Amino acid sequence: MSAPRLASTLPTNPDVIVIGAGAAGIAATKRLRKEGLSVIALEAGARVGGRAWTDRDAFGVPVDMGCSWLSGLDRNSVGKIARKRGFSLVSHTHAETDLFRGGARATAQDHADYAKAAKAIAKAMNRAGRKGLDVPARDVVPAGLPWAGAVQAWLGPMDYGVEFDGISTLEDWNGSSDQPSAFVGEGLGSVVAREAKGLPIRLNAAVTGIDWSGEGVRVETAEGTLRARACIVTVSTGVLAAGGLRFTPDLSAERMEAIHAVPMGLLMKVPMLFDGARLGLGENNWVTYWVPDELPMRACYFIAWPCGADYLFGNIGGALGWELSREKPEAAVDFALEELVKLVGSDARKRFVKGVRTDWANDPFVRGAYSCVRPGHAGVRETLGAPLADRVFFAGEACSPDYPALVNGAWDSGRRAARRVAKTLAGAGG
Repeated sequence: MSAPRLASTLPTNPDVIVIGAGAAGIAATKRLRKEGLSVIALEAGARVGGRAWTDRDAFGVPVDMGCSWLSGLDRNSVGKIARKRGFSLVSHTHAETDLFRGGARATAQDHADYAKAAKAIAKAMNRAGRKGLDVPARDVVPAGLPWAGAVQAWLGPMDYGVEFDGISTLEDWNGSSDQPSAFVGEGLGSVVAREAKGLPIRLNAAVTGIDWSGEGVRVETAEGTLRARACIVTVSTGVLAAGGLRFTPDLSAERMEAIHAVPMGLLMKVPMLFDGARLGLGENNWVTYWVPDELPMRACYFIAWPCGADYLFGNIGGALGWELSREKPEAAVDFALEELVKLVGSDARKRFVKGVRTDWANDPFVRGAYSCVRPGHAGVRETLGAPLADRVFFAGEACSPDYPALVNGAWDSGRRAARRVAKTLAGAGG
């Protein structure tokens, strides 16, 4: 699937400027046009989609380097778009697990203990959240669970992108279910990129500053300043926290506290191509192994042969992900491959073709994978998403109270922001 053809003519000083052309930015731009407003989206990178990115060059087949799952499929707006556009959805609900311990297949008792630990930890987190307790998930883990480390590795570094002591029980409780779920055969990033077709998007147009001191906004780029009645900011909290976008006047202390209370977690994906060998692992299966119940977690868990492809991808999150992101890409691939060899034997090394890693940590336009609210700050996403003086609006997965860290959360947030802008501008006199 080729890159989407963007609009050939772009407005110079539109009603609204959207900063970023990821899922939130694309959704906002589409909605603003539907509302009859002139709009331009400024994207710092060389492609649309942001963290929704399907790569076809590395392995010759679609590989999602960013978001991979359509989670909570029965309520997922991007899933509805995928179905409407004729994309192939491959169910990943109740996927099986290839479980290992000590370099061997796990026993029936291991499977039972793993399931027991998962249920006990989820129950403890839900109990705390239901009571309104905004505490680290690590604090409520029951003692004496032999597979507690593996469960925390999945729920922490592999899911939230942080260690288990960095997850708020209340934030987790307030989130929506991730089931049912599905992969997209052509790549989830392809679904998002497809929606950018025909939109007024300027690529390689990094925004350096937003002046909202007067009437409307002045948006500064390397190529000059654009003026608009309002703008929607969809950049990550990683970029905002690093000062990658200058605001005039400065953001309030409360806003900055909110940004730092929703930092970026990290999930590094390590896709690895093999020569067709299946290594005894089931298609679309989770691949999990026992790890000590110690923080930070040092593990790489896998998804095997997604949608029948000849690659599997490793998941390395949290502190270990940040650590490996500071090394050469080969270090992450080597780590993932050696972890796999420990499970299935040296045949994995013999049948291995090549591997790559994602590098969201070092991308200056992202600075992480997705947001995670610090314990003690549940509810702060609403502060993060509140507009400035009815001129500067915010959107993105970090602003989504119900689907944070998910592509549909970003998409829905972009649409909500666009509707709010349209209503505000209409009320201001058209």
